[in-house]
Amino acid sequence: MTRILRTFRFLVIFVILGLTTGCWDRNEMDDLALVMASGIDLTDDGQLEITLQIALPTGIPSAVQSGGRGKKSVIVISANGKNSSEVTGKLQQQLSRTIYFGHRGVIIFGEHFARHGINKVVDTFTRFPESRSNSYVLTTYGGTAKEILNTPYQLELIPGIGINKIQSSKLSFPVKMDEFLNALASQDRSPVTAAIRVIHKGTDKETFTIDRAAVYHRNQLSGYLSSDEVKLLRWWTGKTHHLRFSVQMEPENEQYGGTVGVELLHSSMKMHSVIKNDLPKVKVSLHASVRAVDNDTELDLSKVNHMKRVETLLSNQIQSEAESMITHVQKVLKSDILGIGENIHIEHPYAWGKMGDKWLDIFPEVPVTVDAHIKIERTGKTHSPAHKEKRD
Repeated sequence: MTRILRTFRFLVIFVILGLTTGCWDRNEMDDLALVMASGIDLTDDGQLEITLQIALPTGIPSAVQSGGRGKKSVIVISANGKNSSEVTGKLQQQLSRTIYFGHRGVIIFGEHFARHGINKVVDTFTRFPESRSNSYVLTTYGGTAKEILNTPYQLELIPGIGINKIQSSKLSFPVKMDEFLNALASQDRSPVTAAIRVIHKGTDKETFTIDRAAVYHRNQLSGYLSSDEVKLLRWWTGKTHHLRFSVQMEPENEQYGGTVGVELLHSSMKMHSVIKNDLPKVKVSLHASVRAVDNDTELDLSKVNHMKRVETLLSNQIQSEAESMITHVQKVLKSDILGIGENIHIEHPYAWGKMGDKWLDIFPEVPVTVDAHIKIERTGKTHSPAHKEKRD
């Protein structure tokens, strides 16, 4: 009987403790200012300017609400200061709710700020517990982060969510904060981010697009890759989702543009390095099977000779463009965003031990050769152009 009584008392105490516990450090949603995106710029007098895009409760999308215009969905606030903690304090003074970065999915570096170096804020991203390592990092092209965060976006109630979705769709060049910081701290790979810019500025169609990549030399922005170069970088890094190329097969005339367009189905990038006289040489092989997505020529892709001609010209074009991109990265940007140092580090660890500390000085002079091979695997439901005249 005593044992039963003790058990009963224990159960009563256990239930009471379960009912009386609570979250001592909880934050009510009504007391939080949810930051969806933030931007960092540098003022003319050298101060940091941080801009926050904060969701209003009426603007947070529900399960049946995604885009369109209606009530105001966000507020955008900015403040200046010597460092990020000082600026955050000034921003908090403008708000009746506590700033909360746990929902932030986008961080944008202004071009002017990035060219002067990003060391002023990097420590905040690694130290602040609310910062998300899976937030996307972007750099502005031809403008400021503040300008981007004040630019409307038609398809989403909150523009920051629009940027986040574009990046997560893998159609540009998505880079997350942990990837960026890892590259920043690495000897064998340089940081790179997507680049965002405003288009149709000053019109009722004003919005933003993400069609370039920003390349960093150590902690400073060194330049940009064009949209064509970004496509090759995506292939190089394995981000080939819906990646398309086109080749000029014939001179343009009144009836045809003379181009054939393809989309990658399966692709690979293989890199091999050798060390001769203490200096590396690198060979890169780009292989892909593709499907034809448009044919604006008189060619009938069901004919073997026509298909082989497209494959040859496309392979030569991609090889030439890849060589041009590598020259730009090596000679102008001087940043190893291609992971060549990483490959040498893996294949030749002893040699890397000698050159690792001075890799960015060696990288611009490393010979890199490219071989590209494209094979058309599918031509779609039609072979000859659909608008070409059929003859008996």
